[in-house]
Amino acid sequence: MLQQAVWEILLFSVILALVSTVLRRVILRKEDLMAMQEIQKYNRELMSAIRQKDKKTIERLEKKKEYMQRMQSRILGKNMILMMISMVIFFSFFFFASARYQDMELLVMPPGFEIPFVSSNGKISFFGWYLLTFFAVSLPINKFLGAKTGGLGFSGGR
Repeated sequence: MLQQAVWEILLFSVILALVSTVLRRVILRKEDLMAMQEIQKYNRELMSAIRQKDKKTIERLEKKKEYMQRMQSRILGKNMILMMISMVIFFSFFFFASARYQDMELLVMPPGFEIPFVSSNGKISFFGWYLLTFFAVSLPINKFLGAKTGGLGFSGGR
């Protein structure tokens, strides 16, 4: 049962990471990613101009401010939708699995080695294993499937 639980949780972590990555690619189109990069560049320029007290550049950038805010709120809306869908998927499994694997100690850590939030008293329970596997598989899957967000990452994804 322990070995089966370890593999079931790992499998779900892979599925969740794949679904999140695919959703990100579907919801955030190429235009959105380019807009995110443009917003990021605008914010860097504005901060630099403010630090340098460059009034001419600040004035030029202030003219674009309303347009940038509209783009940013459109992308924020898409990111919120993505986050809500991902949370529904995450918690659907989480509640099912936490009831099923509740107090089960799935793995044992090497003596004297502890990982905060993952292990406790040398044991890895459901929650720790789920965290560990989800983050361990999310990054490579996001990298492999090319779900890039122009440096503004979510849940999972760069």
